[in-house]
Amino acid sequence: MDKDLEIINMFIPPYQLVDTVNIFRKENSRKISLRFLANYLLGRDMQQDTHDSVEDAKIAYEIYLTALRLISQGRFNQVLDDIYEYGRKNEWRLGLDD
Repeated sequence: MDKDLEIINMFIPPYQLVDTVNIFRKENSRKISLRFLANYLLGRDMQQDTHDSVEDAKIAYEIYLTALRLISQGRFNQVLDDIYEYGRKNEWRLGLDD
């Protein structure tokens, strides 16, 4: 996200930024890419050929809303555990690539 903001020459105070890599992360565990989260949570593959900051932003917002929904349903921690289990089991490869 920092790189995207730098490219468009925009500064946003850190307290106003919400990054999916920080939301969907277990302590002392690997960071999960936006592409992996989009694949797992939304069933969509993204950025197969080129980087698109607009697509990043839209997907990140959808994932953020998904996190809020999971939290309100009391399911967030279980889904996070499931993501890590799936990732480790599949060596963090994307399921839609197969």
